[in-house]
Amino acid sequence: MSVSITVDNVTKRFDKLTVIDGLSLKINPGEFFTLLGPSGCGKTTLLRMIIGFNSIEGGTIKIDDNVINNIPTHLRNMGMVFQNYAIFPHMSVADNVAFGLKNRNFSKDEITKAVDEILEVVKITHLKDRMPTQLSGGQQQRVALARAIVIHPQVLLMDEPLSNLDAKLRVEMRNAIKHIQQKVGITTVYVTHDQEEALAVSDRIAVMHDGVIQQTGSPIEIYQRPANLFVSTFIGLSNILKGTIKKNGEVTEVSFGDYSVTMNNIKTTVSNNQKVSVSVRPEEFFIEENSTTGIPALVKNSVFLGVNTHYFLEFEDGQEVEVVRPSETGKVIPKETPVKLLLDTKKINVFVEDGSSSLIEESR
Repeated sequence: MSVSITVDNVTKRFDKLTVIDGLSLKINPGEFFTLLGPSGCGKTTLLRMIIGFNSIEGGTIKIDDNVINNIPTHLRNMGMVFQNYAIFPHMSVADNVAFGLKNRNFSKDEITKAVDEILEVVKITHLKDRMPTQLSGGQQQRVALARAIVIHPQVLLMDEPLSNLDAKLRVEMRNAIKHIQQKVGITTVYVTHDQEEALAVSDRIAVMHDGVIQQTGSPIEIYQRPANLFVSTFIGLSNILKGTIKKNGEVTEVSFGDYSVTMNNIKTTVSNNQKVSVSVRPEEFFIEENSTTGIPALVKNSVFLGVNTHYFLEFEDGQEVEVVRPSETGKVIPKETPVKLLLDTKKINVFVEDGSSSLIEESR
């Protein structure tokens, strides 16, 4: 049966340095929950607090309703997959997977049955007698995953498990990990700095920065409605434009010089002439070659990538932006072509000027 994880106001210090200060989150039973953020943001530190490798200087961590702060690591019934796999080079695949079961005094028949079952789940049955040196990186990762899961832990923890694999294998393995997690139904906490990886595997994501959770939500929520400018620029690519709020009765617009767009989902608390920062993802621009309205820009370069073409443009003030549009048959807009850029007002995000909070009110 899957368990919940409750992190309540936890603090972690290394000597005089506070890495995490009063962090709280709730992970649901059976959920694939990802801690996402840049290096040094505290995500691995939090993961190590959950499994017991790091002490907790304040707050509590619960599995269901049971506080685990003072429970030794080996009694927490958790499985962990490390960045470097940490499989034993002198043991076969089957012996590596059986290691935890032997430590728990399972009988030989029970171990054989459990190992065979989990090797089938992770699809490496044919490799059971091989040594780690005879395995590819992806195969070693499956061994590490099988070893973590075979003991039937309450929680599965994964720390940057795909970072040592090449790009193609990372995609293959992230799909495999998600499939296996869903099949086993285990509550999983996954750490990564890779935004695409997080979007692909997660039920929910917590974006971290400097030991603080900036936003928690589904991949769609995180990408489409970031809570602040940090989340917007960290998840995917965003062009940041400076704008001004213009209010005319019930109508609220965002002005970019001579070009203004009406926004139907801006919070009513905004004031006339308020300065704002606007996040526009590359696909949220429209390029018009013969329009009298829009933000003037000049095409500086383009890259044809099959389905889409990436354009690199420059505004009159020198700011550079990237625009992604569906490729047109036999046509790419030439360099130095003057164009106008229009905005997809249903998708762009508007923040207070310093980017610390969003001004989008989704319910409107």
